[in-house]
Amino acid sequence: MRDPVRILFVNNQYQLGGAETVVDQLRQAFPGSRLVVPSGKHLPADVETLYPRLLGRAYYSRLHRLVDHFAPQSRWTDCAFRKLVKETADIIHLHNFHGNYASVESLAFVAARKHVIWTFHGLWGVTGGCDHPRGCNRFLHQCGQCPQIGLWPIGSVDRTAESLQEKIQRFSSLSLNVVAPSRYVADTIRQSQVGTGWRVHHIPNGIAAEKWRPIPFSNRKIDLLVVNRDFLDPHKGFSMIRQALLAVSRMKLLRVTFVGRNSQWAADQLPELRCSEAVEYLTDRARMIQLYLQAKLFLFASPAETFPCVILEAMAAGCCIVATPSGGVVEQIRDGETGFLASAVDGGSLASALERALQSGREWPDFGRRARTAVIDHFSESAMVERYRQLYATVARRA
Repeated sequence: MRDPVRILFVNNQYQLGGAETVVDQLRQAFPGSRLVVPSGKHLPADVETLYPRLLGRAYYSRLHRLVDHFAPQSRWTDCAFRKLVKETADIIHLHNFHGNYASVESLAFVAARKHVIWTFHGLWGVTGGCDHPRGCNRFLHQCGQCPQIGLWPIGSVDRTAESLQEKIQRFSSLSLNVVAPSRYVADTIRQSQVGTGWRVHHIPNGIAAEKWRPIPFSNRKIDLLVVNRDFLDPHKGFSMIRQALLAVSRMKLLRVTFVGRNSQWAADQLPELRCSEAVEYLTDRARMIQLYLQAKLFLFASPAETFPCVILEAMAAGCCIVATPSGGVVEQIRDGETGFLASAVDGGSLASALERALQSGREWPDFGRRARTAVIDHFSESAMVERYRQLYATVARRA
């Protein structure tokens, strides 16, 4: 009998957003797997780092400049990443990668020598540098004069034309196995100049809905829940949420809870709300699940998304969803059945969707039940894990 496939997960951080949720689910499902991140301030003992832990602790202290001068983190992690070719793991499963902890050249170097699976939680790998093109199709032909200059991960200098050409040169000839959480991401990769020769596998993110125990709507204390990794992040759409809330007629009657980094700042932007609560970013999963279960409506807005785990979590809790039709979101929510989708990705359209939802208050429990059923039937954690298991086995057999 063949030994279990040995998997090394590589991600840009240990805990923060949807990518980290998926990595954690897979680590739990595949005992013996390992996780490597570039560095971190407070990491569990079983999480490995590309940058030595001692240097990492100093890097995140007031000694930062001194440490970065004598032992630059990005140079160190790039070198350590290249050494993954000596790993005993059968498969290196790469998640978030934006060329910061390792270069495009180093990823190509490793992928040419090891079996690499790359899950796309964004589209950086096939564009000139943006994570989400937001309707821009320049990456299909030639990037340059980028409309997202100044935003992460591109930065203030436009190198998108050069970056796209480097990816075409170094990535397009690789026999990569790439995972797309949504059909939107899969189609975009296949249409790109970089990923035309890759094996693209569609594996939706999943949630273990059976572990959630929804409570009756009459006992729910939160009318509207808004969860955001960082409300100050322009990629995360708080401006649309603010515009939508200010436009709806019953805004002053809503009990709204904001959860995430800079949540108090977000609440302060809406002094018109008579009853609002701000909860900073939570690492306590039990507390986060409790907030989902206490909510009736879940409001989501983003200029672009792949397949957000927060929407699946809200669906598993039996919330009625109101969201922008961003990327893979339209594959999660069926308008008028499991939630309310805005007609476009803007604050005015989101306000109209939220108004429709508020006028259908008696139907929220039905929407919530159908949303939960959709997760169980189509986006379960067990289905996601089984598809990854099959992919790991197929890639390992090719070895």
